Amino acid sequence: MKKLIPILIMLSMLIGCLSNEEDKDGDGLIDEIEIKGWEITVVYPFNDSAITYEVFPDIHKKDTDGDGLTDFQESPYYSNFPTDPTKKDTDGDGLTDYEEKVIFKTDPLDWRDDADGDNFPGWRGDYEEILYYRQRGYDNETIKMFLKNPDVDGDGAKDGNDIDPLKDLKMEVKIERLIITSDMDEKDGIIECIINISVGTDWKRFPSHKWISIIPGENETLNLSCILDINDEGMIGNDTKPFWIEIIDLDKGEGIPWTEIKILDEDMLPDIDIVKIDGNSSFIRNINIPEDFGSYKVKGEDGELWFEIKEPDENP
Repeated sequence: MKKLIPILIMLSMLIGCLSNEEDKDGDGLIDEIEIKGWEITVVYPFNDSAITYEVFPDIHKKDTDGDGLTDFQESPYYSNFPTDPTKKDTDGDGLTDYEEKVIFKTDPLDWRDDADGDNFPGWRGDYEEILYYRQRGYDNETIKMFLKNPDVDGDGAKDGNDIDPLKDLKMEVKIERLIITSDMDEKDGIIECIINISVGTDWKRFPSHKWISIIPGENETLNLSCILDINDEGMIGNDTKPFWIEIIDLDKGEGIPWTEIKILDEDMLPDIDIVKIDGNSSFIRNINIPEDFGSYKVKGEDGELWFEIKEPDENP
């Protein structure tokens, strides 16, 4: 037994020599490596050129900057994207290194990173997009999917140039009542009219064929409704689109086929009159979407119109 003791002591000393590389904080990096540090290359906000510098973690702390990543996980010995173990947010874009490396898989070394190439507005790349979705109650797993898709709502407009990146915008227009107070020079006492409605490039006509018969001075309840597809491209949160309601008196009597009605010819407006319902014209406004949705009553030289513009009930 006495002979075994010196042997055990020698083995212990030998193992100590072999494991002489101390790791005081137990982060997986030996102290020698932490003292030497490592180089990182970063692009900081408002710069397009990269800066390379050396970083040195604390040999007494497992996670020097307290960002949730150990110093080992921020080192070049863990991945090809070493970060600064002394800063929670290496590139200063608003997302911690832990969020970028572990949760969203974005670039922690370049503030310009745009994972899906959708050019989401703001000076902090992916952070602005993540913040937008977080403010609307989406969890990190859902946001990760959004960051891989440049057109989340599939409406054809990239998220960075979409009034609402989460919804294909539509507008419901309800024509409620119409009074034409002028006789519009009709000899038979009946005004044959059509109503054109448009927003941006989408438009509808009431009725789709023939016309609506209106008796001058009578309050007509119409209850006409249509849904228009809005061009979603614009500034996120709010944008202006041209909105137009035009009432046209066809100057034609009953019994004349729709196909024979000439709306325009070389004399411009020989067979029609524009019913003036808003000042001296049709109703033409630039509206903010959806800020200006609501009920309207307009009055002009030839009549009054009641209508509503709203988000369609079918829209989520």
